[in-house]
Formats: sequence, structure tokens, C-alpha cells
Amino acid sequence: LKHKVRHEPIGFNLLPQKFTLHQIQKLYEAILEKEMDKPNFRRKLLKMNLLVPCDEKQKDVSHRAANLYRFDTEIYNELTEKGFAFEL
Repeated sequence: LKHKVRHEPIGFNLLPQKFTLHQIQKLYEAILEKEMDKPNFRRKLLKMNLLVPCDEKQKDVSHRAANLYRFDTEIYNELTEKGFAFEL
């Protein structure tokens, strides 16, 4: 699982359809059993262009609401055909 999650976007299958960057980071940290640098993780993930902003924020939270994203499978498939390699 550790190897697969680094090279394939399977982590997105374990999240709700709309998720925060914090949720995806915590999931990857749990699977890989290591803490990741927040700014670098987010920058790398967003640079892949696989996440689509939902133009929504979290609801019913006691802290500042975070933006919600969704994983776009079609974009991933198109990029993979062009030689894109998912690596975290």
C-alpha cells in the first residue's frame, strides 16, 4: 500500500468526493507513517493539476473553513496517456 499510494492516486478513493487539502495530507501521512511538510505537500499536489476546486468551503466547523477539492479522474487519465507519472 505504501508503494502504491506513492505512485498511483489511490488515496483519493479513500476520501469523500469533496475533500480538503488537510484531509488528503492526513490520509497520506497515516498510510506512509510519516509527517509531511504542509506547504511542500500542498504545492506538489496542486502542481499536478489533478484537483479541481469545488468553489465551496467546509461547513459546520469551529475553525476557519477550508476550500473543498475533488479529484478529476478524466484529467488523470489524459495526463497518464501523455506520460504523466504520479509521485508523492
